[in-house]
Amino acid sequence: MLRTQAECDTALTSLNRELREFTLNDQVLDLRADKSAERAAERATALQTATAEVTRLTPQVAGLAVGTREHRFLDRLLTQAKRRVEDLSLPAAPGTKTPVDAFLQAVDVRQVAVQVPELEKAIDEVTAHRATLSA
Repeated sequence: MLRTQAECDTALTSLNRELREFTLNDQVLDLRADKSAERAAERATALQTATAEVTRLTPQVAGLAVGTREHRFLDRLLTQAKRRVEDLSLPAAPGTKTPVDAFLQAVDVRQVAVQVPELEKAIDEVTAHRATLSA
């Protein structure tokens, strides 16, 4: 289809730009996945820490005389820890990925995995064909 080196050059410019876009998109998707995994791990660790705090404080508060300074202090800490557990146990906050978003992102990843090798193959083919044409 390409009959001149100029046509090949135009095609190569376009293919290389598209390859850069897909490569960048792939990097962005990887970064999002990494950040999402990090946030999930941080949330799980925070929930575990808050749950341990509730477990530790509950018998201490129960064993103290109500109204004492120490009871009020530890009860306040226990209440804060319980709220933290509740907050961390809630479903993900608005703006986070829905199942549809996750599915579409997975499709994007698959698309990049297929498209990048095709673009690289096309670039190789045009480059080889260009070499056979006279200037």
